[in-house]
Amino acid sequence: MHHDVDVAIVGGGLGGLTLAISLLRRSVPVAVFEQTTELREIGAGVAIAANGARLLRDLGVELEHAGNIPPRLEFRRWHDGALIRSHEIGSWYRDRMGAPYVTMHRGTLQRMLADEVPKEHLHLGHQVTGLVEEPDGVRLRFADRPDVVARVVVGVDGVHSVVRRHVAGDVSPVCSGEIGFRGVIPVDASPELPNPTSLHVWCGPRTHTVYYGVDDGQLINLLAVFVPETLPAWTRSTNRVPATSAEALAIFSAAGWADSVLELIRNIEGDMRFWALQELPRLRRWSSDRVALAGDAAHAPLPHQGQGAGQAIEDAYTLGHLLAEAGPGGHRHAFETYERSRRHRTRRVQHYSRMAGKLMKLTGEAVPRRDEDLANVPHRIRWIHEYRADAPPSSGAVWH
Repeated sequence: MHHDVDVAIVGGGLGGLTLAISLLRRSVPVAVFEQTTELREIGAGVAIAANGARLLRDLGVELEHAGNIPPRLEFRRWHDGALIRSHEIGSWYRDRMGAPYVTMHRGTLQRMLADEVPKEHLHLGHQVTGLVEEPDGVRLRFADRPDVVARVVVGVDGVHSVVRRHVAGDVSPVCSGEIGFRGVIPVDASPELPNPTSLHVWCGPRTHTVYYGVDDGQLINLLAVFVPETLPAWTRSTNRVPATSAEALAIFSAAGWADSVLELIRNIEGDMRFWALQELPRLRRWSSDRVALAGDAAHAPLPHQGQGAGQAIEDAYTLGHLLAEAGPGGHRHAFETYERSRRHRTRRVQHYSRMAGKLMKLTGEAVPRRDEDLANVPHRIRWIHEYRADAPPSSGAVWH
């Protein structure tokens, strides 16, 4: 059977591009199909911890000087910014974890990854509408484009994955009860803000915010989260709606937030939306015969450990190695080994992300105990950051 491509990657986000690099470095022919007409990451900032930065460095993408390296992790109180706990990051973290903790604009990272994938491997404006597994390949159907036949397909197409429907049936993401909004703000828009290049978590009753500097530290990335008494009606039909900074400001102002954070909210730039935070329930399986899932398409977590991108990078690195090792006929074994090696870790990251979101927004008598426990955060989440998905060199299975 004639195959148009060997490995088709659906999705040109951070995970899909990392998988393409991982395979191309091992001489496996790939094609990335992205539905947008230009590579443009939605959202603002992204945190890449050592578990992701180490793997990108191994693939030739060095983040050390491309973003902001937060000197500290600081937990603060919502109403006055008083410091609850502070932990070193910076060089202390890099020395112990073997790679830096970097915060950067998502678009910056996407451009760095896209630069490593030759243009002939990137196919923009390709929206997948369905997949058909044939005896020797997978037929990808696109809106307004000719079909493409691939030996194998990997869906790295996000929490609302089209490929997932083919692999795992109709599994919908579940709302956590939280509503979030985010944006980037010039650092001088809130001169009272403490240590803007650090990684900050401000804890409030039923509300929390996370902010950090991105790229050269001239911009602040803000994620603000609140828990309404009841989820708005729009969450039943979509996960995001247009919003204004005035609407967001009213919510955090009513909750008694400090002026320095309210100033950030007031000055949010660009595309302002409320979105219902979602995670993916456990899938029965991550692959069918010739189609596999990776990243958020397989195991989207809530954002509260900052590990969505990191887990996608780990998936991509691992799966790239296993597919290259397996060669054209060994994809089934590669998919099974990949799922076996990744399922427990990604589930545990999902659990810790869920718990972190709850802890940040505690009220009443639980707060003093939580504040005391924040002293142990580096120890408690160390397993996330020091994890090594590094694989041995490929034996050079030939895909041609």
